Amino acid sequence: MSSTLHISPALLVMATVVAIFVVVLPFILGSIAHKKFAVGWKYFWFGALVMLVSQPLTRVPLIEVLQSTVVAPLLHTSITFTWIWVVIQAVTAGLFEEGGRYIGYRLFMSREPKTWAKAVMYGLGHEGLESALLGGGLQILLPLLSVALLSAINLNSLPETSRQAAIQQIASVNAMPFWSPLLVAWGRLWSFPLQVALSVMVLQVFRQRQRRWFFLAVLFHTLIDFLTLALPQAFGQSTAIQLVLNGILCVFGIIGIWIIRRLRKPSNQARAKEESTPF
Repeated sequence: MSSTLHISPALLVMATVVAIFVVVLPFILGSIAHKKFAVGWKYFWFGALVMLVSQPLTRVPLIEVLQSTVVAPLLHTSITFTWIWVVIQAVTAGLFEEGGRYIGYRLFMSREPKTWAKAVMYGLGHEGLESALLGGGLQILLPLLSVALLSAINLNSLPETSRQAAIQQIASVNAMPFWSPLLVAWGRLWSFPLQVALSVMVLQVFRQRQRRWFFLAVLFHTLIDFLTLALPQAFGQSTAIQLVLNGILCVFGIIGIWIIRRLRKPSNQARAKEESTPF
């Protein structure tokens, strides 16, 4: 048996192209919004900061600590609790991100009109950081880099257990269709209208002075995250499930586009309240 195993060059090339795409795409969309709606880039960075605080710096570490300590025994022994944990993860994602979005509006735009155009750029920045970190980094580059490092070393020099694990990991990557990274790009493409729609929905708390929009945004976000977690939990991780998930994400993305367009022109009453003291 060869002392090294190699990753499919086609898969590596496709993954690299997709990683670059998901990192560059937010800035392309941000540039379009900046020119078309005459809105400043600072709102893009406000959205990115909200995403950073609400997920990587708070919720994600909390979920990981709980899952590796308190929750771990229950996940291994109770199917019922496993599904409860899926619901908890989905609900907290909605609460943390939409709560962060609401606080961001209060902090960063407290003394200025909160407009639809600013909400669009705000949402693009939110998804932009998520796309760069999760899409380009955690979903594509880091897994492939780790496997590429394994394929570059002499596997015979590893202990038997580690060698077999390395062989299985490399084989599982090579078993993926070379086009599989395109699923990541497709998912990220439809995540942008979703995040913008959620930003526009939370905006209505201030423009229409109705708190129900915050809860609608949390509910919408929770539903999307629940399906994303529940389908792999129920049917396992496979290319077929990923295709189904991306189809569902496309449907939600189209709904997001409808929400964005529908809430672009508020009623005269809502417009008059826009500069009022926010909730």
